[in-house]
Amino acid sequence: MRLYIVQKFFDNEYLEDHIIFYDEDMMIQYLREVNQASFFIYRGIVVDPFFEDIRKTFFDPHKSISELFDEFRKNIKPEYQFLAQELFYKFCPFTVKSN
Repeated sequence: MRLYIVQKFFDNEYLEDHIIFYDEDMMIQYLREVNQASFFIYRGIVVDPFFEDIRKTFFDPHKSISELFDEFRKNIKPEYQFLAQELFYKFCPFTVKSN
């Protein structure tokens, strides 16, 4: 999975303001709209937040959610750890039923 990040610049200076998309087409549409209506410059970048590719087999249904999350989080690059929980739920192929 890749992340599509839009960064905001003013006179080639990064303004510490970004928007994260999970879909490239949505990022491109946003860039087209915002660059026509703003004096800021917006640039899109594509990043891979993981050290290794996550496969469906990663999610062992016999492990607890907390065990899976701990293992999942170890595979996320440090600069994307703040997205760990959101990425986990986007990737996790099953849901937990309450009794």
